[in-house]
Parts: sequence; C-alpha cells; structure tokens
Amino acid sequence: MGTDIDEIERRRIMMKIMMEMINKAQQKTTTKRELTRDEVIQLIRQMTRGDRAGEIIDNALRLYGDTAIQVFKQLVELHLSGQLSELQDYELYQILERVGLHVPLRTRIRIVRHGREESIGSSDD
Repeated sequence: MGTDIDEIERRRIMMKIMMEMINKAQQKTTTKRELTRDEVIQLIRQMTRGDRAGEIIDNALRLYGDTAIQVFKQLVELHLSGQLSELQDYELYQILERVGLHVPLRTRIRIVRHGREESIGSSDD
C-alpha cells in the first residue's frame, strides 16, 4: 500500500512540473513582440545571400505587398528560432513560387562576338 501512495505522489509531482513547463512556454510566446514591417524587410535582407536577392525581395514587395511580408515574416521567424540559418536567392525565389507568388526577374541576354558584348538588336556589323 505504501508503494501505491509513493506512485500517486510521484505522478502528482510530475503533473505539477509539466504544468509549470507549459505555463513557461506559453508566457514566452505571449511576451514575444510582433515584428514590424520594416524589421521583417531588414531581417530578410540580412539573411538572404546572392546577387539577385535584393531584386527578388523588392519585386515581391512591389507586386504582392502585405502577402509577401507574411511569407518573409515566416522565414524570419524560422531564422530567429534557429531553424533556418541563411537563404540563397534562388531558394527564396523557389519558396515564393511555391506559395503562388510569381516574381519576375529582369533577364538580360548577352552575346559575345570576337571578345565584344553585343545586344540582340545590334546592327553595327
């Protein structure tokens, strides 16, 4: 009978500890402040790498506004929690495409003839 009381007491203590842990976790999530639009943009620029990252971010913001901010905010929160270190420009582009935000990029075709760069419409031959 003594072992039953010990087991009951052990379970009661474990439940109390679990409840304290849950309460602490809830307090952390409620005390975390919301990131502002400017903070999200600044952080997404800091965590992205690559030549086209700035162009992708600017075009997404121009075309999709708050929707792009929401996607960027999710990525920034993953970064701040340590689940995402940095993002390459092509990865950001793919993520935006997968969520349905098509971001057109300026495409430039270069033709090099005899060591000189020429445009497609060039007629100076």
